Amino acid sequence: MKTALCLIAALLIGVAHAAEKSPQGDTWDAIKRLPDWSGVWGLDDASFAKTVAASSAPDGDLNIPPLTAKYAALRRENGAANGGRGPNGKGVVTNSVNCIPDGMPGVMTAPFAFEFLFTPGRVTIIPEDNEVRRIYTDGRPHPDDPDPTFMGHSIGHWDGKTLVVDTVGMLAQAQLLVGVHVTERTHVVERIFRKDAETLQIDTTVTDPSLFTRPDRYTRTYKASKAGMVEYYCTQNNRDTNLDVNLSPP
Repeated sequence: MKTALCLIAALLIGVAHAAEKSPQGDTWDAIKRLPDWSGVWGLDDASFAKTVAASSAPDGDLNIPPLTAKYAALRRENGAANGGRGPNGKGVVTNSVNCIPDGMPGVMTAPFAFEFLFTPGRVTIIPEDNEVRRIYTDGRPHPDDPDPTFMGHSIGHWDGKTLVVDTVGMLAQAQLLVGVHVTERTHVVERIFRKDAETLQIDTTVTDPSLFTRPDRYTRTYKASKAGMVEYYCTQNNRDTNLDVNLSPP
């Protein structure tokens, strides 16, 4: 009798734990139980100001990542040089100047609109500049030897109403911030959740012993936008070389 009661208790605990587990969006029906992130979200002014400060503020600013001496010098020589105007005072050298994708994690702090699409086993993030992030929530691990890409390889799971995303495998050309790129050892963890009806929040931790003296932790918030997504292609009639702007008629 005692054994039977123990089995029943174990089954009840298992059922309770199963009920507590967040839906992972592995089916269309499960997606209905996930948070509603529909619509378009854009980095708010305060968060964008922090992003700009991380690249261009004078040494000592609280928004600057805890960079090692080597990468602090790179930031200073490009993004922070000449009051944030770059090494020659006429502009900083960024991926966007050359129409190269920002990549992770830089793209998530760019002044773009973002859409979040839920499909079974995956969350897809589409920034306005047409870079695409695919976050696999089907339980797969990272590849043992991922082929590096600008967006890296992302896996995620739902922790209640928060999407926890783990990203590795970024190309060395992907931007951390202006003047600083990631390395093959860069590891990004994001916690994405809807803070309120008008605000989406992403808490990010970036680790890389080559880049940082300690993990870089920062928060960015995004506001619901009624403007929608605007088609954007960097190479279309590009007039800005970041040194001079061609003002002649197209």
